[in-house]
Amino acid sequence: MAQTAGPDDQLPDAIGRLAGDTTEMGIVVSDMFRYACHDLFGLIPETARFIAESQQWVAYSTTVLEQQARSTILQYHPTGDDLRRIVELQQAASQYGRIAERSSHIAEQAHALGGESEQALGRLALNTSDIFNQLIALVYEQMRGAFLVTAARDLAQARMLLEREAEVASYYTVIQARLKHHTRSEPNTALPLQRLIMVTTDMREIVASVVAICNAVLH
Repeated sequence: MAQTAGPDDQLPDAIGRLAGDTTEMGIVVSDMFRYACHDLFGLIPETARFIAESQQWVAYSTTVLEQQARSTILQYHPTGDDLRRIVELQQAASQYGRIAERSSHIAEQAHALGGESEQALGRLALNTSDIFNQLIALVYEQMRGAFLVTAARDLAQARMLLEREAEVASYYTVIQARLKHHTRSEPNTALPLQRLIMVTTDMREIVASVVAICNAVLH
């Protein structure tokens, strides 16, 4: 994590540093999500430590990035597009912090499930596990796309991510409906599926954060 802007920095350098540090956070939270989802299908001993340490780093970095952005504004008094870029990066850092929290919650549910999500999903309709896996893949793609938006202010990428949000929503709706139907029909064996309901809700909220990052850039 870079330091705040120094007296010899130029405004473009300071904004570039802020963008680089924010993108670094996006990469870390993407890895948090990826490892947390791996644990849904088989616990890896190192994952819990990685998630915990990453969550602490993200919380610290969120504060540092906010200070970095404020320092840049106070030092250079940016206007127009420069100010807008700084505000976009502040929004991205805030949303990455929320994604980290959601990823940590997924990891907690994976641990509670003992890495046996596949077995729990196997009690539902035949292709439910495939739908669940596709949802994970789509969410991960959204997250990777988001830090590319952050790094390069890629407007075309931001628009594509917003367009694909509907696809994520469709998978989410199907998997939630199946999980909730089964928990109602077989309440005595519903606990693992209730945990998966929370996991998929976390995934939906992660995509909401990606949408917020994209909208900040586009609007």
